[in-house]
Amino acid sequence: VALIKIANDLRWMNAGPLAGLGEIELPALQPGSSIMPGKVNPVIPEATVMACAQVIGHHTAITVAGQTGNFQLNVTLPLIAYNLLDSINLLGNVARL
Repeated sequence: VALIKIANDLRWMNAGPLAGLGEIELPALQPGSSIMPGKVNPVIPEATVMACAQVIGHHTAITVAGQTGNFQLNVTLPLIAYNLLDSINLLGNVARL
């Protein structure tokens, strides 16, 4: 959740210069709008928010899977392992952006 907050703050701080905060300038990694010359899309913060949303979904799936175990048997261990490893991979990829 903190990573989502940071990414959203970066998007807001990059907005501008006429109608936004314009405190920082993110690098132009992707062309902006054809009707708004000079517009820079904040693709890294947006990708970070999407990855974090997926990790939150994985966390929910892991939580539910962990609750379905009976005594010492939990048949959902493959689901838990898959979602955990995918979350680690996603966050690692976002950290390298």
